[in-house]
Amino acid sequence: MDTQFLVSAGMTEKAARIYLASLTLGTTSIQELARKTGLKRPTVYLHVDELHKRNLFEKVSLNKKEYYRAADPKVLEAQMKQHLSVLQTAIPKLTALQANMLGRPQVRIFEGEEGIKYVYEELKNANSWRVWSNLGDTYKLFGNIFENISQAVKDRGIGVREIIADNKESRRYSRLLAQICGPTYSGRLATAEGLENDTFVYGNCVAIFRLHEFNMFVVRIEDKTIADSMKALFDMAWKTAKSFK
Repeated sequence: MDTQFLVSAGMTEKAARIYLASLTLGTTSIQELARKTGLKRPTVYLHVDELHKRNLFEKVSLNKKEYYRAADPKVLEAQMKQHLSVLQTAIPKLTALQANMLGRPQVRIFEGEEGIKYVYEELKNANSWRVWSNLGDTYKLFGNIFENISQAVKDRGIGVREIIADNKESRRYSRLLAQICGPTYSGRLATAEGLENDTFVYGNCVAIFRLHEFNMFVVRIEDKTIADSMKALFDMAWKTAKSFK
């Protein structure tokens, strides 16, 4: 069998040959592994020891002699999944580091309901939000989540100012959220049409949601200058937005 796929998984070519040979031989000796792979015994010892440290080889004692056998390939699969999980966790930090070095904003796209829920959860850790929202439509999709994060607003005293589309349903849900959030929430009506989705500005981030039809996603931009500009635009819009009861 070709060893390339094991080399791609992080093994050396010789270690891969030894691992595959052991799978076919079962419990075996260093001498047999050397014969099967065509490698010298000191070389086999060296790589078997390394594979054993990676939990990919097992030692077996028989009649006071040491033998070896390859671990179940599922062990290798589990290790690769763990490495991938660690890498996926680190990628946002690495991307942010690169963005900071290059002076570029960090832009990520979160797709589907799970991605959108991830960003909503992130909002719970912010000190304040500025929000543009067609609340009447989005509440129907994510009402339970809205109520959950509204409770976090109340519990953590998060300051929220929200400009909503001027329609009956948005006003209704804004009043409901105000009851849950408490005094740190304020809502006003937009004086222009066109609010179809949500936009949150919080900390150094801007999250732009698309919540219609089947292609739902959120674009999250992390950059202080962009966030500051969006905050300034919101503050200007807030001054002209209409109060309501």
